[in-house]
Amino acid sequence: MANYECHRCGRMFEKRGLENVCPVCAPLDEEDFKKIKDFLSEHQGASTTEVMQHTGVSLRQIKRYLKEERLEIVGDNKGFLRCELCGKPVNSGRFCDICYREGTAKQLKGVKITPYGKFKEDKHKYTREVRYYEKDEK
Repeated sequence: MANYECHRCGRMFEKRGLENVCPVCAPLDEEDFKKIKDFLSEHQGASTTEVMQHTGVSLRQIKRYLKEERLEIVGDNKGFLRCELCGKPVNSGRFCDICYREGTAKQLKGVKITPYGKFKEDKHKYTREVRYYEKDEK
């Protein structure tokens, strides 16, 4: 039974591990990530706009890779990516350090976590540098 929506195409699929995309989209998703990784290897410190223009990968996908901690914003991100609980700017992942610790503790106690409200901001306002994580960096 399909229990998860693919982040790339919206198709429902049965999630068996940590994947966020369906089996059909997984190879395409890895290909897009490889494009970003190759581009950032040659152009360290490139902005998100430059990455989008030269790789053809959408801002939505780049943000997803940032939230999955596959990419990291270098330097001050000025709100391009925010903590889902408190709204504090983060360079990678879904939560700031404080909310991650508090959220993990609350989840262990079975307390429901309510996310921070949506921000009204210009999505083109922020163009910060991004880089990719090596697997042994984490």
